[in-house]
Amino acid sequence: MVATAMAATGAGGVSAQTSAVQGATAGRNAQPIRVNPDNVRFNNYLRDLAGPSTLVGVFGGGLLDHLRRQPPAWNDEDGLAAEIASRAGQAAVQASVRHGLAALMHHSTDYQPCECRGFGPRVEHALLETFTDRRADGSRAVSVPRIAGAYAGNFARLAWERDRDVGEAALGSTVSIGFSALFNIARELTGVGR
Repeated sequence: MVATAMAATGAGGVSAQTSAVQGATAGRNAQPIRVNPDNVRFNNYLRDLAGPSTLVGVFGGGLLDHLRRQPPAWNDEDGLAAEIASRAGQAAVQASVRHGLAALMHHSTDYQPCECRGFGPRVEHALLETFTDRRADGSRAVSVPRIAGAYAGNFARLAWERDRDVGEAALGSTVSIGFSALFNIARELTGVGR
């Protein structure tokens, strides 16, 4: 899935088309979906699914988990691969839930850089961008999609990691949101990714 998303991100005009449904809709073809630079929502999804920060999080987090936990069944190279695969699954669930809910709720997933100056206002703006989203009308709302995505991703790992418990998943979700806040603060203060 990550390779497909990366290929679609690199391609300028990828097209996907579904076949016609048999039965009541026989004879009608589905319209193609064009993926281009104007598809901001879809491009944001692909970036969050397979972008550089996600890949660093998947590989780095998998390595840290492997070194920290080292479950007996995962104590070799295969164990490291399992940790990385688990992190990749978590990232896929997290991005899918976040962007799916944002689309349903008409929330933006774009990070809006601050036009302000000074340390305090920039940190405040970074925290605001972490915990709120812009609605279609420009107003702000609590970022239910981001929070739900973080918790869904961590709790999804319970399905394939039998040694994890609910408390660890909840803590991991909260820490994930905290890292998002730190990343946004660093982005504001350094100007990287603005």
